[in-house]
Amino acid sequence: MSVHDFGPAPLAAAGPAVNVEVRLSPWLDSTAVHYRLAYEDATRLGAYSQSRWAAPAGQLLGQRLRQQVGRGGGGCLLRLEVEEFAQVFDAPATSRGVLQGRMTLWDKQRKLLAERSFSAEKPAQSADARGGVAALIEAADASGKEAVLWLSGLERENRLPACR
Repeated sequence: MSVHDFGPAPLAAAGPAVNVEVRLSPWLDSTAVHYRLAYEDATRLGAYSQSRWAAPAGQLLGQRLRQQVGRGGGGCLLRLEVEEFAQVFDAPATSRGVLQGRMTLWDKQRKLLAERSFSAEKPAQSADARGGVAALIEAADASGKEAVLWLSGLERENRLPACR
């Protein structure tokens, strides 16, 4: 059995201080490393039997996002609602890590300030769990960078005074 986490975090970018929360669809928020054989049936979600995450995927994604984005202490909450977090096979030997969902930013009173969809796809270097895990981690890091850019843009537009 192989157990995976996200490894060392990339350097955090400077952005507004926000608290971070990640919510995964219930069927994805487990320790299973998921895949889809899109070339056969894109609606069928599978899980590798000999590989798993060290913690539920939502916890690992939340930890990684906090490492990249959330210094905490701000009054706002950045929530990622994840709808897809799986290795997707377009052909037997070709796959990619896919992370998709919605980012929402809430003020101290939990009033919605901004929202947007996000999607990150990274090619897998191998058609197995190891390749899928690496691609999913890259997709998570790309989503973290996207969140930092989005928050920084909102701050430049002076749309975050409620977060201070």
